[in-house]
Formats: sequence, C-alpha cells, structure tokens
Amino acid sequence: MSESEISVKINPKNNAMSILFLPKLLPRADVIGGPILIYHRIRNLYLMGHKITLIAPAYTEADWADKSLEPFCEEIIRVDSVMARERDRDEVKTVQRRLNRPMVFLSGDGSYDEGIEDALKSALKKEHFDAVIAEYSMMGQYIEANRSFIPADTMTVISVHECYTRAFEQRAAKGENISEDTIKELFNYEFKMYDAADRILTLTKEDSNILIDYAPGLKNKIRVVPHGVDTAFYTRSEKKSVDSSNILYLGNFQHYPNVDAVKNFISHCWNKIQKEVPEAKFYVIGFNPPQELLDLRSENVIVDEGGSDEDVRRVYWNSDVFVVPVELGTGCRGKLLEAMACGLPAVATRLATFGINPTHGEDMFVTDDYDVFSEYVIMLLKDIELRKKIGNNAFLLSKKFDHKRAAEKLEQVLTEKRQSKS
Repeated sequence: MSESEISVKINPKNNAMSILFLPKLLPRADVIGGPILIYHRIRNLYLMGHKITLIAPAYTEADWADKSLEPFCEEIIRVDSVMARERDRDEVKTVQRRLNRPMVFLSGDGSYDEGIEDALKSALKKEHFDAVIAEYSMMGQYIEANRSFIPADTMTVISVHECYTRAFEQRAAKGENISEDTIKELFNYEFKMYDAADRILTLTKEDSNILIDYAPGLKNKIRVVPHGVDTAFYTRSEKKSVDSSNILYLGNFQHYPNVDAVKNFISHCWNKIQKEVPEAKFYVIGFNPPQELLDLRSENVIVDEGGSDEDVRRVYWNSDVFVVPVELGTGCRGKLLEAMACGLPAVATRLATFGINPTHGEDMFVTDDYDVFSEYVIMLLKDIELRKKIGNNAFLLSKKFDHKRAAEKLEQVLTEKRQSKS
C-alpha cells in the first residue's frame, strides 16, 4: 500500500490519541510471531486517525533498514540494544543488584536495556501521550520502574502475550530444573508490575482468567483484546496441488514453546504418521531455529527460517495439514489464524486454540492425546475431500478475527480513561 493510498483511508478523529508503543522486538511486517500482531495494531490505529510513536530495540541490519512501519508512525526510535547479545553472568548479577528484578527480566530475549529506558524518558519529556503500551510483559518493567515520570492522565497499558509465572510453572512440570523460589520471585515482580499499570490486555478470556486466579485484584483492569489475522492477504489459493502430503509447523523459535511443540510432534507423532503415509514431509518453518531443531533434519523433515510474508503465504498454500502440538505458554496462536485464513486444515491441542474456540471436527481437529492427534493428521493426509471441508470451515471462522476488529477493541480500551474524566 502506498503512502497516498494510506492517507485516503485514514479515518480523521476530533479525539485522536497520541499513543506510544514499547515492544520487545521491532514489529516489522516480515517477522513471524507476536511482532506481526503489534505491526497490525499500529497500522490500524493509524488508519483510524491516531498518532503513533514507537520505541523498539534494533537487533539486526534488517531492523535498521526496515521501512514497513514508517507510513504509520509519527516517529520510530530504534535503540541499538545490548539485548542483541547475551550478558555474561557477572554483568547480569550487577544489573540485578541495582534493579532488584528476576533474572528473566535481565538477560536473554527482551531483557532490560538502559537505552530503552532513556528513550522512554526522553519521549515523555518531549511529548504528552494519551497512552503508553508495553507490548509483552517483559516491557512492562519500564512502566513499573518509571511510573513517576508518566503523567497521571496518560493511560499505562501492559499487553500480556504470555503470563511468565504460568509459563515457568509449566516448564517445571515438564521436568525443567526451575526452583519454587525462582517461580515465587518471578510471581512477586510480575504481578507488582501489572498492579502498576492502568490496564492489562490479554489475547483470550482464558488468559485473563489465569491472571485473575493469581491476583483477583486485577480483575477490574483486565481487558481482552484478541489476536487478529490479515484476511485480505492470507487468503485461500485455488491452485493447491492435491498430490503432496506436506505437514507444516510455523512459528518464531526464539519463543521456546514453539521449539517444544516441534519436539512434541517428532517424539509422539512422526513415526506413526510415517508408517501410514511414507511420503509425508514435515516442514518446520520460522525465525532462528535452534541447533536442537536443526539436528532433527532428514530427507522428510525440513527445518528452515522461511522468508518474507509472500514466502510464508506460499508455504501455507503448499501445505496439506497444519499442526499445533503446543503444550507451553498462553495467548492466541496467530500462525493458526493465518493457516485458517489460507484454508489450511489444522490439528491442534486445546491450549493452542485458546481465543479461537473452533468446533472440533468441523473447523479443525482438537485433542491432547498424541495417538489421536496422529490419527487425525493421517486421516486428513489421506482424504482430500475432508481437507477441503475442514479448510473451508477454518477459512470462514478466520474472518471473525480480522486485525481491524481487534484494533477497534483496543481503541475502546484506550478511550475508557478519557471518557471517565470527561
């Protein structure tokens, strides 16, 4: 879409808001996973007439060169982030003594960066914002630590893509060496952070219930703003060959639940499927696959980073079954919505369908039993008409999740505080 086309579509508002976004990754249009949700939130809020400022870390040359959000933002502040490298343990300990935060907030993906904090303070001095939105709980630390710098009439929002306390409990339950003290420390800080914000966003009703179970006092500030899909772009292809037996999993592999999902499928399903459908191929596509996934490669298991949106769309179109054997994390699976919008039939665990609420056996197949999971995949690979039926129903359901609807819901949340003061 050209800038001239964009300007025609803007919905001018007398009550236009100035909104500051703080995501843990630069939300480029070509990045797989949660960042594409943020990209569309920004794009649609701009088209609805609002002014957007973005502060985000820049990890790569692609981050610095990207122009996909420039038409929609008043200003994009890229921070040459130390998050692009792992801090050594001594450095993390020094930062932890100074900030008194759990280790997960200080090292690795999306961890604390003084450059982000400085950019936030500078932006707050320069301009008044109606709302500051921290995308991902990781970025909520900047709201909690800088509440005194944020004007009282600026709505502070933490968009919770995943409850970290729940995620660590899940990982511990699967055998990972995570102590109760570590989880308690994480809980204390994570929910102190949520308490400091005016509003908490979740992607699904199930996610909001998880937070309320941990902290009932948050109930009145939690709002569900669903995930979305670009239904105009991720549309069905009428040219799909029926001669393949291609199974697909797609996700951002910097997010460990995606790695775990692939391992689940290989460990519990792949041998059974290969025995019944020897020609089947399993495509594992996504950003930054770790060595443990690269080691799974074989003639029939293809692990690849993928590419642009156009490339990813063709991957969906060239696949026969989308699998989502997710056991960890929370939130709504944006890639499942994209597959649905492409008319691709899916087999998923119940956790993977939170926020989508499909009808089992009509919109997709849903089960937590991996023997049954495997049988559904085999059934779809062998039955072209069943694939068409499930894929068509999935496509129709995806239309309820267009990004524009999600942005309208977010706009309603952001205007609550202003309406209450008027």
